[in-house]
Amino acid sequence: MKSKILVTSFIAISSLCAVSAAIAGPDNRPVISDGERALAMWQVQNLMSRHEYYHAAGMNLLEVKDLWVDENGPNASTAAFFSPAWVMQGIATVKKFYGEQHESDKIKTFQELQKVYPELAKMDPNTADIGGEFAMHTSTTPIIEVAGDGKTAKGIWYSPGMGLMPHVQGQSVQVGGVFFWEKYAGDFIKENGVWKIWHLGMYYDFTPELPGSMTASLGNGVKPPDQATSSGAPAPAPQSNREAGERMTPEQIAKGGMLPNPYQYPTWSPSRKNVITPRPPQPYYTFSETFSYGPYDANNQYNSPWNR
Repeated sequence: MKSKILVTSFIAISSLCAVSAAIAGPDNRPVISDGERALAMWQVQNLMSRHEYYHAAGMNLLEVKDLWVDENGPNASTAAFFSPAWVMQGIATVKKFYGEQHESDKIKTFQELQKVYPELAKMDPNTADIGGEFAMHTSTTPIIEVAGDGKTAKGIWYSPGMGLMPHVQGQSVQVGGVFFWEKYAGDFIKENGVWKIWHLGMYYDFTPELPGSMTASLGNGVKPPDQATSSGAPAPAPQSNREAGERMTPEQIAKGGMLPNPYQYPTWSPSRKNVITPRPPQPYYTFSETFSYGPYDANNQYNSPWNR
């Protein structure tokens, strides 16, 4: 009986020591346990995966509401979504361009499709949820680091995928497509105990357009107008198959209230320097002791170390 009590006491003391070791760092600051860290990594991975699914379904506006930082919260002004061409700084800007503008573009495309597809004619453009681009990104090869204090996390992913875009010219519906070979980098923060997207950026390595033979069956089979119309006027130029944000000019970016991305991440070429960009996250204790993936700070000042 006595030996049983000693064994039980030893196990209890050992467990207590293990817990104490898990919550005390080398500088005696409290740190999350390995179990908490593992759970947080899965939660961040699931958050990124949900972003991919929302985006593929064209539910950008709902994604901003469900997955991003609170638009009325303390992180709203420093939230950012960015590509090599533009930066949506602040959650209000993300909501406006990534969410609301996407919905507006989808409605306009649907109204054009209604003129071609009789089965769409009586549907309400505001509720049909048809006509948007299809952009499927995957999130592979993650490197995720959770802060020692458990309040933030950082990650990078490789993200192969594709995008499909309907083009309506007269009675013709053609579908263009593009491959994505790109990377994601993000900062994530806990709000009310739930992980949220704080800063999220894309880096394009190789984005070739799909050959027409791969998407020909997705259109309605009606050939687009010839390059010259019957009146002799030129037909509309072919539309880009890039996602909406990547079709904007620098003038449109500035006029719309977005910021330019000072760091022009170069697509791959034989002469491009081999470098891992964005930089992988490293272990850190709290966010003030690491770099931010967001290109700008709270005062819209360029955060130059973010891509080094």
